Amino acid sequence: MKISKLYINNYRNLRDINIELNRLVIFIGENNSGKSNLLKAITLPFLNDEVGSLNKNLGWQDINNVAKKEYFDYLSDNIKEIKNETVDVNDFISRIPNVIVEVSFTPDGADEYYVSRWINSIEGKAPHYTIRYQYSVENPQELFKHVTKILKRTDSIESIKMNLLPIEFFKYSIIIPSTGEQVGYSELSNFKYNALAAERDEFSNKTTQLGSKALVNLLYNKLTEEQKVQVEQSYDTFFSDLKSISKIEGIFNWQENSEIENAKDFFNEITLLPNMPSMSSLLNNVRLGFGEEYLHTQGLGYRNLIYLLVMMNSLEVNSDTALNVLTIEEPEAHLCISNERLLASFINSIVSSSNQIQLFLSTHSSEFLNKLELGNVTVVSEGKAFSLKSEMKTSELDYLAKKPNLDFLKFLFSRRCVLVEGPSEEMLIRSYLSYQTNSLNDIEVISLHKGFTKMLDIWLKVNEQSSHRLGIIRDFDNEEKPQHKHEEYNKYPNIYVTTTTEYTLEPEFVNTGENFDKLKTYFTDEHSWTDIDTPKLLSDKWRKAKADTMLKFCQSIGRGELAEIELPQHINRVLSFLQSGEKA
Repeated sequence: MKISKLYINNYRNLRDINIELNRLVIFIGENNSGKSNLLKAITLPFLNDEVGSLNKNLGWQDINNVAKKEYFDYLSDNIKEIKNETVDVNDFISRIPNVIVEVSFTPDGADEYYVSRWINSIEGKAPHYTIRYQYSVENPQELFKHVTKILKRTDSIESIKMNLLPIEFFKYSIIIPSTGEQVGYSELSNFKYNALAAERDEFSNKTTQLGSKALVNLLYNKLTEEQKVQVEQSYDTFFSDLKSISKIEGIFNWQENSEIENAKDFFNEITLLPNMPSMSSLLNNVRLGFGEEYLHTQGLGYRNLIYLLVMMNSLEVNSDTALNVLTIEEPEAHLCISNERLLASFINSIVSSSNQIQLFLSTHSSEFLNKLELGNVTVVSEGKAFSLKSEMKTSELDYLAKKPNLDFLKFLFSRRCVLVEGPSEEMLIRSYLSYQTNSLNDIEVISLHKGFTKMLDIWLKVNEQSSHRLGIIRDFDNEEKPQHKHEEYNKYPNIYVTTTTEYTLEPEFVNTGENFDKLKTYFTDEHSWTDIDTPKLLSDKWRKAKADTMLKFCQSIGRGELAEIELPQHINRVLSFLQSGEKA
């Protein structure tokens, strides 16, 4: 069993999301793009479970701002008709914003039993099984009366918006979309979710924090009724032993000093009984440890790692569970690279160990992106989301997987990024930028060799509405068609493609401005080159030289020793564009 499709409408900044899902789903995106909102939305249709909890009743801030604006714009445009009660009530009702989260399931064999009543459509293919969480106005007619009453007293809605869409009118429900029937509690009880939020740094942070709510709930729910009885019996034995060892009842010898007649008979009836605490109070005295030390003595990274490992390892799936959904925010928080890899490996092991577990995580670390499984990745940007699985062909995913130097996260989300064809250009530009100490730069340089157009299409989809800029620096290679094909992307304001006028970088460098004489002197003095008396001879020798030659040249630029050397124009134009946004 797995959730195969997710549809979200008007939840926070997620205006309209419709994506396909795998058993492992990795959300990537910038801060504030909507990743956390996606993780929270996924859990809305399900019941609360032991590790994480989420209130199904939403608030004003959970309704999409664009949807609310459209509603208030409608009220403002029709205020006279509303006051006069001449407005179409059905039209008004259609403008009321609501929140919808639909999850569609793909059952595996006998698992169809759990979702059989949720069938949505067959459409000649495998049937879809869907449930919908919706947070909407329970009685729209009552809301209309309420709004009409308020607007009759005013000509402006700007200061009374919350009164025109009172959250008290909203109620959540979980239904079957095809029939409108409510989904029963017993049906949902077969689906569990666990949510591990990013705010987990205080877990076992100090000695006074004996446990955590998550740990106590985990232990409590894992104990069987028989085990709880054994715990209670063990406490009674502990108390009896305590009385015997300490002879504590002998301390209360009131009868020995009393002048009251028959005092001994009376006081002998007074005894000490065990005050059996609640099970959660007992469990709250349990602390996680690492080796022989308490967890609170470990570093923040280890505390987070152990917390995640323990919680994930606790996801015991039994025959009565149809699906166990786990969401994790930023699993890489505070982890060193080795522990990131350890955790990534553990996550893959958890997912592959059972067909009843589905994992959703958001991350800023490339360690959790398996290049051979890019179909698991969903890109989130500006409140929009698309899965690589549905947006790209298998051949295109294979193309990305074969790029040895590609850091997918840097490529998609760097504010200023330049793609180059090889390590020479990459070293050169990095060295040049490091020398520009009089200004800050956030330019990322990625060597990609060939095949820029597919990468540009992906980048454009993600950065359609962002202020990010992408530059591409190419070699001509005596190929006019590829040049024209790439430079067609210059019609987009946030992309700039430039190409050498010479065959490759080296002759372009030599023939730029007055570079020839300066480069001839440099290579003669530093590398003892001879037979470089013409630009062509120097260019040819430089092209055939080993990579160490370019490395030393770039190091000299980085140290400012070649400040008089002029960068080729096709490079200069891209760097200028990345910094200013203007194309030459």
